[in-house]
Amino acid sequence: EHLTYAQLDLRANQLAHALRRRGVGPEVRVALSVERSLDIVVGLLGILKAGGAWVPVDPLLPRERLAFMLEDSGAAVLVTQSPLLERFPEAHRARALCLDSERDALSRESTEAPVPGVAPYHLAYLLYTSGSTGTPKGTAVEHRGVANLVTHEAVAYGIGPGSRVLQFASLSFDLSVEEIFTTLCSGAALVLAPLEKLMPGAPLQKLLREEALTVISLTPAALAATSPEGLTELRTVISGGEALPAEVVARWAPGRRLLNTYGPTEATVIATLTECAADGRVPPIGRPLANVRVYVLDARGEPVPVGVKGELYVGGIGVARGYAGRPALTAERFVPDPFVAEARMRSHRTGATSTGEAETQAHRAGDSSESGAGARMYRTGDVVRWREDGTLEFVGRADAQVKVRGFRIELGEVE
Repeated sequence: EHLTYAQLDLRANQLAHALRRRGVGPEVRVALSVERSLDIVVGLLGILKAGGAWVPVDPLLPRERLAFMLEDSGAAVLVTQSPLLERFPEAHRARALCLDSERDALSRESTEAPVPGVAPYHLAYLLYTSGSTGTPKGTAVEHRGVANLVTHEAVAYGIGPGSRVLQFASLSFDLSVEEIFTTLCSGAALVLAPLEKLMPGAPLQKLLREEALTVISLTPAALAATSPEGLTELRTVISGGEALPAEVVARWAPGRRLLNTYGPTEATVIATLTECAADGRVPPIGRPLANVRVYVLDARGEPVPVGVKGELYVGGIGVARGYAGRPALTAERFVPDPFVAEARMRSHRTGATSTGEAETQAHRAGDSSESGAGARMYRTGDVVRWREDGTLEFVGRADAQVKVRGFRIELGEVE
């Protein structure tokens, strides 16, 4: 199946009008649970065009997890497909809009784009991650963070008309936000595929070759299991989700650009990135994106010198609103940023700019569009250190959280 931009726009507008009549608008959450198909992109754009925020709900999850996420998120509508309906609680089936069985009704909707009434501070999506107490937590991400991410990445990744970008990640994994919206906001082609063709190894390598993909974003585990041979069209490889080993860099970097990215869901997908060289060293996680600030702090919250390990804190426009319905956990992880006002005062006194090179980490971390009052930073729990060249090096975790193929797993949830 193929959709042109015009066809996608038309179908998303029609879905948006149907959702508006069901009360969807700014801050209204809409669960999206569909199998891998073009309905993923139609659903996402339709929800956004209606002004709502999407809540990705993977239909392959256990029924108990599906029920929890639908209830906890407060989703007003469930956008899905009719074969999946029986997996959801009765109350949510009654609020379902099935993109397949209701296609005729949707085709009669207006094709004009509705006025969504959305501002940068409104909710774009609510994405659930593993919880240390055994209960998943929904991270609330605003539009401005996504817009900042996509604007930076389109240039950094060199995506534009003529690019062919793989849509690999599940919607439950926030790398899907990067794949889908950086592609669609750049005029490139987004290539989706069924799960069996995305299996790391021979199936994925065959797909990359046959579809002449030029840009892919994969976890190091998927890269390690897949051969880079024969991929003559592939220009850019983006690694994210977990630490990138030097041996994976050695296999994938020659002949193309390999970018290492870092970022928690709470900082809108990616906070830092760098281009890798096959020099035998473990690659750094790079420098912050535009309008993102990063700090390496000790146990007292003070900046540490170059080469000294500390905990990574992320500030700036990409910091999420917090965890939905979890004020205590939000207050613990999203803390006031004391460096913003300090940096602005210093630059005002000296005539320096906040984006210039300076002695403090507040300056080194980059610029900010936030005011000093009320600025927050996210405490990542990741241990890092500054390298001499001004890039960050990932060391490990400050707690027991682990990564499995890019997914965060809190051991408390397993227990």
